[in-house]
Amino acid sequence: MKRILIIFLVLIGCYLLLTSNIMNLFLFGKNNSEIQLTKRIDTIEVDVSSAQVNMIPEDRDNIRAELSGKGKVSMDKDGDTIKIDYKRGFFSGLQFFNQTPKLNIYIPSDYSKSLELKIGSGYLAFEGPSDDEPISLDSLSIDMSSGKVDLKNIKAKEFEHEGSSGLADIDTLTAESASVRMSSGKAKIKDLKGKLDAKISSGLLDIQLSELTDPVELQASSGQIKLDLPDDADFMLNGKSSSGFIECDLPLRDKISEKGKIKGTSGTGKHPIDVQVSSGHVKIY
Repeated sequence: MKRILIIFLVLIGCYLLLTSNIMNLFLFGKNNSEIQLTKRIDTIEVDVSSAQVNMIPEDRDNIRAELSGKGKVSMDKDGDTIKIDYKRGFFSGLQFFNQTPKLNIYIPSDYSKSLELKIGSGYLAFEGPSDDEPISLDSLSIDMSSGKVDLKNIKAKEFEHEGSSGLADIDTLTAESASVRMSSGKAKIKDLKGKLDAKISSGLLDIQLSELTDPVELQASSGQIKLDLPDDADFMLNGKSSSGFIECDLPLRDKISEKGKIKGTSGTGKHPIDVQVSSGHVKIY
């Protein structure tokens, strides 16, 4: 009985030490990092998992990361790239110690080059000031294996989203070229402007175009793609399917709808919409 009591007291002592600020510094590293942003920096890379991350653009000339909770955040320069990494502590994976860390990353609001986000799990949010004044970038790429990403009020020359699972929720995105590649999971993009090239092997891709100004290419091996177009969109639809299904709820002129094929024109037919489905479902409405 005494031995069990001693073991219990030792476990409590270890827990108090491990959750104290002193042990947190030794076991989990420093909580705050800061680095100057120079004109030579072309890319900011963020690699995080198992944390709640908020990226906050504001009037500043450096990048600052503030961590609340277990783990270690590091920030380094590598040539023309600033790399921001968050790593969990060893005991963070145990349910006994499980509290989601919060990481705030502050970046200059006038940063306009490349941003690369890699999310293993957890949550990441990034929002520009408004839809009239979005954060403007040369390129924005997302690589996610799980978790959730919320983006809002973004403008980028190139946008890339690659997901193996997880959920991406994107609101008000303008891109000269938008590429979406998904093996599973769910992505919802609202108020998209620009050229779109989307390919999914499974999962759900739900896209709403506020304007149709460029070509659209959709390819689904399985899963579902939903494309919401303006009622007055000018497009020419060319769809082919092997075992899947393509439907278009918008009225089409010179419509051809038969097994494995759908074609037709809406408005002037200025912008091509090419759809290929091997299985699954593509709906245009």
